[in-house]
Amino acid sequence: PELSFRLLRTTALVSITLVGHVRSFAPKGLHIFDSSALGRRRISSKSGLTIQSPYKPLNTMWTKERTETRAWLSSKPNASPAKNDKKKKKKDENEEEAGKYSDTVNLPLTKFEQRANSVVREPEIQKFWEQEKIYEKLYESNTGPKFTLHDGPPYANGDLHTGHAMNKILKDFINRYNMLIGRKVRFVPGWDCHGLPIELKVLQSIKGEERRGLTPIALRKKAAAYARDTVDKQRESFKRYGVWADWSAPYLTLEPEFEAAQIQVFADMVKGGHVYRGRKPVHWSPSTRTALAEAELEYPEGHVSRSLYAAFPVTSPSPALAALTAAHGGGDVAVAIWTTTPWTIPANLAVAVNGKLTYALAETPAGRRLVLALDLVEAVSRKLAP
Repeated sequence: PELSFRLLRTTALVSITLVGHVRSFAPKGLHIFDSSALGRRRISSKSGLTIQSPYKPLNTMWTKERTETRAWLSSKPNASPAKNDKKKKKKDENEEEAGKYSDTVNLPLTKFEQRANSVVREPEIQKFWEQEKIYEKLYESNTGPKFTLHDGPPYANGDLHTGHAMNKILKDFINRYNMLIGRKVRFVPGWDCHGLPIELKVLQSIKGEERRGLTPIALRKKAAAYARDTVDKQRESFKRYGVWADWSAPYLTLEPEFEAAQIQVFADMVKGGHVYRGRKPVHWSPSTRTALAEAELEYPEGHVSRSLYAAFPVTSPSPALAALTAAHGGGDVAVAIWTTTPWTIPANLAVAVNGKLTYALAETPAGRRLVLALDLVEAVSRKLAP
């Protein structure tokens, strides 16, 4: 039969198997008879089982049903330390036992720590990367084609959060994969140093009196200084994420070289006819005195948008509409619309109609003629009834 026991030596818990022949049951303990030149040895235990074993005796911890009985091997039968020995005496005996039987245990020797200890080890590893220039050497040694992953820049307006981590770490996955298959990878990180988020951070740190006397130029200078300081903090945090990049040479949107390149691209777009002047509704913030993007709008809980019915006069009727209007006495005709964004009305220049729908020419109690979908005539009549 095979008996499996658990060996506890220093901090390593190892499973070993003793294969032997069951000789007899002894009432006073488990006996292991060693067939080597060391002679007969006994391990004290409560099992009362005797085994013939070819293995040398080991300093062993036996565990059974949550009860641990430590058995010390000795050249004399039934030798074990007293249970109530002092700590110092136990320590000395353990050291003696370890020295005596350490050579009988064949375990691998390694400097690899059992615990990750990431707080200490990660900075050491990242410092090694930086000192040995691992990222740069991989670029030089790889012989494949160049691979460039463009970095959409984060705002330089505060500390990093989970979204930053997901963004940069996923990009690092892609870059490292391309490194592993031999491509030359250069990842240039960037930061967006303009815009409302940075200005708001600066304004929040300024008192009311100073804010009222703040000129646009002074605000821009404060925002630039704040952005540069935030870039340094975020860069160190990205390094702690373990992301490989050209951290010493990022691109910043406030750098004059970057701004000059933006103007050049805009000039090329103008020359190509891609830039034009038109009308577009813009969300305006009275408190910050600046335009807002759609994503920056926040509606209060329970908000209901006001809707609006409006009529657009028909200036150039189609032949069918002109004939229909003439058959009913002629006169002006307008196209009815309904919208939940009334602020867009001033910029509206035309109304689109659907060729798959049937339209009707209806007349209001005030005598105004409207073109609207046939299926909506009754609903609109009830809505606009006096």
